[in-house]
Amino acid sequence: MRANTIVISGVLVGALAGGCTDPDGEDPAQLAVRGHVVDFASRAELTTTASISAHGLDPAPAVVVDGPRFEISPIPVHSVFHVLAAAPPGHRATYGTVSITDASREGVEVAALSEAYLASLAPAFAVTPSAARGVLLARAVDATGAPRAGVAAASFAVPDGASGPFFLDAQLQPAPAATATSASGWVVFFEVAPGLVGITASPGAAVTLDMAVSPVAPAAATIAAVVVSDGAPALPTNVSFSQQVRPIFMTRGCENCHSGNGAGRDLGNLTLDGSPQLIHRELTEEFALAPGPKRVDLANPEASTVLTMPSAETPPDGHPNITFTGPTDRDYQLILVWIREGARFN
Repeated sequence: MRANTIVISGVLVGALAGGCTDPDGEDPAQLAVRGHVVDFASRAELTTTASISAHGLDPAPAVVVDGPRFEISPIPVHSVFHVLAAAPPGHRATYGTVSITDASREGVEVAALSEAYLASLAPAFAVTPSAARGVLLARAVDATGAPRAGVAAASFAVPDGASGPFFLDAQLQPAPAATATSASGWVVFFEVAPGLVGITASPGAAVTLDMAVSPVAPAAATIAAVVVSDGAPALPTNVSFSQQVRPIFMTRGCENCHSGNGAGRDLGNLTLDGSPQLIHRELTEEFALAPGPKRVDLANPEASTVLTMPSAETPPDGHPNITFTGPTDRDYQLILVWIREGARFN
């Protein structure tokens, strides 16, 4: 099996890629994620039948469940999506983030939070959760996926209206007096508004935080990973189309879908496997839809469909998968800055 990368319920392994088809020719309709649902705190497999659904893929894949075990397929290669796992009444509906590159995955663990565990957290942190909002548990990790201790509370930008950050100790128990992540790396936010959320660094923080944009739902939980790197957040500068932007479409699989014979060519009328001049012209001179939004919008770079289509949105667009984990995704930032600098052919 070829090496691949996956993120499951906030545990990061390796580096993320994205795109539409397999450059080695593996049939994307054959990719699957198979695994089982575990309790978040104990990591023990559940003994009850789980409810599993996948979000962020279009069309939605089939989900087969047998007790706590599941199979999700077909999944396009180089995809990011979200799994919602629940096992009422004991375990609350819990979102986890999954990324997969170019091979099926076996033995995946998806975590669900028990109602008893959540009930122990709220009073410890003097919080009264409402049914209209969700709870987010994010694990601070380094680039290798290892938990990152010592990330200060002031480093986390708190989602609008949310309470936190609160911290769990090394045994995943509430640590109300803690002012930074413990050896477990876990940070908790209560009363997070429904929608899409991504934890970033607060202004002036000495670290950069990168979390895949994830769904939050009323009375549900979300588990995610936050990659921590030293140094304040900084956007790239003097981005080169030929040296930095064009390679993104190759390394993240985009050109394999948006090729002369690919599905993306038919659906989006976009070709990314031609000459540099052709690719630049299709991005900068043509509309994604006629009339409609521009692939590259110099007046409003963030609205460029080359950024929005492969990203998570509410409501979701017609792109078959999510490629960029969010606005802190390094490749997203390279394309954004390239557009802000005039989308030059350089």
